[in-house]
Amino acid sequence: LRISGCDLIQESGILLKLMNLPGCGNQTGSITSFLCKKSFARFNVKKVAASCLWLASKLEESPRKARQVLNVFHRIECRMENIPIEHLEIGSQKYHDLKTDLSRTERLILKEMGFVCHVEPCHSQNTSRTEAGSLESSK
Repeated sequence: LRISGCDLIQESGILLKLMNLPGCGNQTGSITSFLCKKSFARFNVKKVAASCLWLASKLEESPRKARQVLNVFHRIECRMENIPIEHLEIGSQKYHDLKTDLSRTERLILKEMGFVCHVEPCHSQNTSRTEAGSLESSK
């Protein structure tokens, strides 16, 4: 499920023209760390992925409206389930529910991460440990 969430972030990030931002790549780390700490049964991976991408767009100072994020994820979901793509009306109850879930999930992610929004990639942590080990062995 984590992999499918990361794939959703990448595909939707491309559609929203956000993947050239460095922070969007880090949000795959956010979804992984969030879902490692929380239950898969309690949280929908699609909602968490949408919230991570929305948060990343805000953090990288290239914010997208909630409407844009919801439309992209709705279209991807329709394509994945092979149902006809229908327009998501802004005034509809479905749109209101999705937007509420998006905001609520974003707050939960921020709370779980302790409001520390920068996630270091795993390889940078390994590099710093390797460098620290080589410094100790040279002494």
